[in-house]
Amino acid sequence: MAKTSINIQPVKGGSEQHNHRAKELDYVRPELSIKNESWISESISDRLKFIKKNTKEKTGRSLQSKATPIREGVIVISEKTTLKDLQKFAQKAEDKFGIKAIQIYTHKDEGHYKDQEKKEWKPNLHAHIVFDWTNHETGKSIKLNRQDLAQMQTLLADTLDMDRGVSSDKVHIQSQQFKNEAELRRLQELLLEKEENVHKAKEELKNVKLKTNTGKTIDRAVGKLYELLGEQKGRKK
Repeated sequence: MAKTSINIQPVKGGSEQHNHRAKELDYVRPELSIKNESWISESISDRLKFIKKNTKEKTGRSLQSKATPIREGVIVISEKTTLKDLQKFAQKAEDKFGIKAIQIYTHKDEGHYKDQEKKEWKPNLHAHIVFDWTNHETGKSIKLNRQDLAQMQTLLADTLDMDRGVSSDKVHIQSQQFKNEAELRRLQELLLEKEENVHKAKEELKNVKLKTNTGKTIDRAVGKLYELLGEQKGRKK
C-alpha cells in the first residue's frame, strides 16, 4: 500500500497560479490535467483581508508582518484519492485542530520520465490544501506541536486509506540537521582558514619585529660610531 504524508509550510505568493495551472510547466503533462480536481471556497487574498481585520478587532493589534496565518499542506496521494477524500480529511483536521481549509487541489498530471526516450512516466501524485491557520475567536494563530502534527499524519493516513509516511516535523528536523551539519563544516573550514591566516600573520609579525630590532641595532651602532668619531676629533683638537 502506498504511503501518505503531509508537509505544511507558509503559503507562497504563486500558490494559486501553480494550483490553477495558470502557466505552462515542463513537469506537467497537459493531457493528464483532466484528472485534477479542485474545490475553492475563497481566494487567498480575500481570506487574508478577513484575517487582518479579525486580528485587529480581537487583539487590538495589527497582524505582524512576519505572521503566517495562511499555510499550505502538500499531501502525497494515490491514483484513487479523490477530492471528496481530501474534503473529509480537511473537515476532520478542522474539528480536531481548528485549522480551516479554504482551497483543495489534486494534481495527478505532474511527474517526470524515467528514460530519455520518454516511454516510462513516473507520476508525482499529490494534493494541496490551503488552510486558514488562525483562531477566529481570539484572532491569534493556531499553535500545533509535534504531537499534534504526528496525529495529523495518522488522521490523514486513516482517511485516505493509505500507509502512514514520515511525519512532516521529522522531515523538517532531518532537513534542518543536514543544514546545521553543512553550516558546521563551513565554519570548521573557515576556522582552519582563520587559524592559517593567524599563523601567517604571526610569522609576518616576527619578521617585522626582527626587522625593527635589526634597524634599532644599526641605529645604535651608527650612533656609537659617531660618538667615537666625535670623541677622537675632540682629542685631536
